[in-house]
Amino acid sequence: MHGTTGIVKKHATTEGKAVRPEIREIFADIFQFGEGLHFHTSHHDVEKWDSLQHIALVVAVESTFAISLSMDEMMEIASVSDIHTVLDRHGV
Repeated sequence: MHGTTGIVKKHATTEGKAVRPEIREIFADIFQFGEGLHFHTSHHDVEKWDSLQHIALVVAVESTFAISLSMDEMMEIASVSDIHTVLDRHGV
């Protein structure tokens, strides 16, 4: 989305975006998963992404980006793309 200054709004869409470095670090710390992490990586691709690790993921996202997720948002997260969508919604 372009403003009057011609600056493109960061994180306006999920298509064609690189995975944020903070998310790469979270995935490396929680899931020991870094190689091959891409925007559409999901819980199906990450062997260690179980219910307990999902809670750790949510806590890490909240603390890293200083946000509080609703229960619906916590349940919405099933991929790297979903995390970006939630962060976009929170304006971070």
